[in-house]
Amino acid sequence: MAPVALTNAYIYIGGHDFTGDSNMLGLNCEGNANNKTNFRSGGWHEYNMGVKSSDLNVAGFWGSAATDAVDPEAWGNFGAGQVTTLADVETEGMPAYMLQAMSHNYQFFGSHGENAPFSLQGSCSDGLGVIRGSLTKAMGAVAATGATGTALNLGAVGASQFLYATFHVFGTPGTTITGVVESDDANTFATATTRITFGPYTTAGGRWGIRVPGSVTDTWYRLRITAVTGSFTIACAIAIQ
Repeated sequence: MAPVALTNAYIYIGGHDFTGDSNMLGLNCEGNANNKTNFRSGGWHEYNMGVKSSDLNVAGFWGSAATDAVDPEAWGNFGAGQVTTLADVETEGMPAYMLQAMSHNYQFFGSHGENAPFSLQGSCSDGLGVIRGSLTKAMGAVAATGATGTALNLGAVGASQFLYATFHVFGTPGTTITGVVESDDANTFATATTRITFGPYTTAGGRWGIRVPGSVTDTWYRLRITAVTGSFTIACAIAIQ
């Protein structure tokens, strides 16, 4: 398989789109390998998975200290868990990685006469860790009710699994917005069931939907705006894990 060049990666952190500020993105997931070798291990070491962790790394151009820029977002939320959605391709239906990331290292400024750089590092701030799903609504404007983005065929939610979703409101929003993640057994959504409700929201920010336990036999999922006043720029991802 040919290597992938990152030209259309994206990263949504809270209520700010860091995509236009960044030119480096990395997400590292690892777990402790606990040695459980014993007398019946047949001469081989045996291991099981211990505590898992994640590291988020973003770098790019600092830009300015204006509203809805890197500095007020990174500085104002330093040490706080921020709903984060990212992946290598900003295309609806493609994989998306979702986490509640706590920033713990923020560096900025640089050399005289050069573009001011920044770098931001974070780690998962809750017990959910990194969730792998799909982007159902790429960052874009909405000003009317109804389904938006791309419906996803994610399969059923097993008895030991959960349904997850993230929802981002960017920039300076309109008056109020409410959306739902709904499921159905067909892509027509003729008998859709609401699974997660987002809002009503009046301010920018990232939100993590209350996860829904299985079993859910429906296999199709989408985002539908149920109420909106004004224009909002939003994004949404859905996952089963």
